[in-house]
Amino acid sequence: MNVKKAILATMIVSSMCAGVAILIPAGVEAAQEKKQTDKKVQIDSKLAVKLKKAIKQYAGKEIKLNNFGEKTEFPSSAKVESVDGKYAIFFNIGSGFIWEINEKVSIDKISKQDQEKVLNVLKGAYSNKTYVFDKEVIAQRSYDGKKEKLGVPLSYKLTGKDFDVYFFKENHPKMPKNAVSAFEIKFTKDELDPKMLETAINAVKTVFNHDLEVTAANLRRFTWTLEDKNVLLEIEQGKITTLYHKTRKAVTTNKDITEKDAKEVVAPLAKELFNKDIANMEVKWDSTNNNYYFIKDNKIELTVTLDADKNVVLLTSRARAVYGR
Repeated sequence: MNVKKAILATMIVSSMCAGVAILIPAGVEAAQEKKQTDKKVQIDSKLAVKLKKAIKQYAGKEIKLNNFGEKTEFPSSAKVESVDGKYAIFFNIGSGFIWEINEKVSIDKISKQDQEKVLNVLKGAYSNKTYVFDKEVIAQRSYDGKKEKLGVPLSYKLTGKDFDVYFFKENHPKMPKNAVSAFEIKFTKDELDPKMLETAINAVKTVFNHDLEVTAANLRRFTWTLEDKNVLLEIEQGKITTLYHKTRKAVTTNKDITEKDAKEVVAPLAKELFNKDIANMEVKWDSTNNNYYFIKDNKIELTVTLDADKNVVLLTSRARAVYGR
């Protein structure tokens, strides 16, 4: 199981590159070219027909697409862009199932009233920042790959300096129309609340014996995420909920590490970090996710993943569903 992807499945990934001329050694350049090639996905004739049909349904006209796709950050997922870079279609690499079409459009497509709604959500989440929208936004339309028809809802991804936000313009089964569905606000270490930072540093030291040097921090609704090159942690309402070590390798069986071992490792950490006594909790190995559940009253209270040396890879106290359902 890729623990980080499980934790960050909804994470909005963005990057910014400055136009600076640099001399790149030949070996590095070749490695970069290979990496780019590894991301490419070949499109067969059958999939090409599906893609052409989908983009014509969306745009109302023929759109020339690239003859190759590119892998995204999500497993088995890829996208193909139009030659002019205005459109993108997302599909499953194995099945060719199409689920979304994106289009770059002007911010003017979103009314001033709706822009104000989005701004109010961002300001409500964190008021000590100035939020200015980029002039270009991404329109996102779902696509029913089974019926090969455009779906609903229409949503928009708005961006700006240090933030991304998703706005549903049409009804969604789990969201009303004209509503913000998700957002990410990015922070530097110096912008973080000193008390929260101290809490994070102490927790990382306790669990991983590691000195946290924050290189990235963000806020998504009620959850703060802080990380450096080795570890990641999440904080909700001032309390640590999840800690994850990126470089440790999780065990895949409970053959050498027993329920008793897991309990001995977790007991002091649960008490110090979450104020939980696990002495009377039931411990269950989950072979699907390669971790141990700590269960009380048929509800999962804690989850831990360990490496071969009984070091913590993942520890979370996030509220979970009733065990077995």
